Amino acid sequence: MRRLRFGRLAAAVLMVAASLLPTVYLDKKYELGAQTIRVKPYEKRDDTPYIKIGVYASLTGYASLLGRMGQQGIRLAVEDINGSGGVDGKEIRLIEYDDQSDSEAAVTAVRKMIEEDRVDAIIGSHTSGNILQTTELTEQAHVVQIGLGTSFVWTGVGNKYLFRSTASSKYFDELLLSAMERQGAKRIGILYSETDYAESGARHMEALIEDCPQMELVWLKKHKIDENDYSTMFMRLNHMNIDSLILYTSSETASLQIRQLRQAGFQGAVYAPESFANSEVRRSAGDAAEGVVYACGYSIPDSPIEAVTPEERTFLEKFIQRYGTMPVAEAAYRGYDAMMLLAEAMRRADTLESEDIRDALVSIKGYKGIGGIFDFTDGSGDGIQTARLFRIVNGKPALFTIQK
Repeated sequence: MRRLRFGRLAAAVLMVAASLLPTVYLDKKYELGAQTIRVKPYEKRDDTPYIKIGVYASLTGYASLLGRMGQQGIRLAVEDINGSGGVDGKEIRLIEYDDQSDSEAAVTAVRKMIEEDRVDAIIGSHTSGNILQTTELTEQAHVVQIGLGTSFVWTGVGNKYLFRSTASSKYFDELLLSAMERQGAKRIGILYSETDYAESGARHMEALIEDCPQMELVWLKKHKIDENDYSTMFMRLNHMNIDSLILYTSSETASLQIRQLRQAGFQGAVYAPESFANSEVRRSAGDAAEGVVYACGYSIPDSPIEAVTPEERTFLEKFIQRYGTMPVAEAAYRGYDAMMLLAEAMRRADTLESEDIRDALVSIKGYKGIGGIFDFTDGSGDGIQTARLFRIVNGKPALFTIQK
């Protein structure tokens, strides 16, 4: 079998110089430059009648669609919590920052949340590279962070204060491989974007394929985040006798890629992780997305009545009531679950000290969220260890069962 190999991932995601956009929340305006702020040992703020939760999200930049959806999910959860009396009578207040889809801006935001805002806990970006860059800060300061990203590289590696509010992408990869095996995939191609999430996922899938004697990875290609013309690449792909292509890409580029892929004449099977869970991707892709198989924790349906679980349906009904429309990306689910999990942990904790919040999170078992039943008791930071397969049928997501 011919095998293609990656070089090793860099130990840290490369930083891009950028400054943080001004953010206004309540009556306070934050303006940050690109200066380096040394993180001091965390000092608990004076007791107040409210709880501060820091949030950094990709509200601008290449990952902004999911970032805005995650923010809306978090805000909806806060409204639900405060409307029900808060946490032991204390109101939740958010301190929000835009990480600009950039790791340096994320680091600057987290430093400020720890150093000046004295937040009680942090909800991190869905951009896994940004979570990787901020983890050292939150671990050193002993501040709980719940990340919204799915890359498997930042959980299960000994971080004490880092948790995830959704399923890890490693479960997506394993489900995709199982679907490919059952559908007879033999000659495989992988196209992935130049992000930590996509590269680590493609690397993981490469290793899984190598352990399948009936499969051969014959094409591996990385594309730039802002690339928008894949036509020449896909025309060449047609001459490589590939029967199955895996797309590791963002929601912002998934529909563009699948349209250009089909326009170039590729007739093979297409697989992907959660990018096709975005309803706007499916609508934009149209008939080109028909038959795509994707793995994720959840997939946005066209209406609440098509929800997979009662928890999902309830959330969607609340979301429509609050925002007047359905969410377009499942990052909204991740944000809602993250905030609700933090509130649950704070109710269980003896105090709002970081160690007590962390210990309470690790004790959570059997908590039912939109993503499923959470169990953090193994200490890995992953509370959900299952995922789902979907297939696009007549433009809609349908649960995909692998027939033996």
